[in-house]
Amino acid sequence: MKILIIEDNAIQALYLETVVSKMGFKQIEKAHSYKQAIRLIDEFKPNLLFVDINLEEELTGIDVVKTLSGDNEIQVIYVTGNSNRHYTKQMENTTYLGYLVKPFSQGELRDLLSSVNILNQH
Repeated sequence: MKILIIEDNAIQALYLETVVSKMGFKQIEKAHSYKQAIRLIDEFKPNLLFVDINLEEELTGIDVVKTLSGDNEIQVIYVTGNSNRHYTKQMENTTYLGYLVKPFSQGELRDLLSSVNILNQH
């Protein structure tokens, strides 16, 4: 399984990469901006996206997911430090497996991946 982490905070991106690699996933790329995410989705062809909602720019992680236009081959898990209603409402207009609120533990991530049957797909 190919995983793309879309996260503008380098430390958060590295943490997530470390955690998923410890779970056995080896094909992992990181994008730190909307443009980089779109390019890597096209070039790397990931199966799973971990998407930070706020990318510290005009376009958000939700905008990245909206560009997928119903591509059912790519699964999405949102990762956010802000779980207010504004963002959860925007997420509802996209297809996604679930979301994690930062800071999250390795156990929380493992539980989510297990509940959506991702853990056995690497």
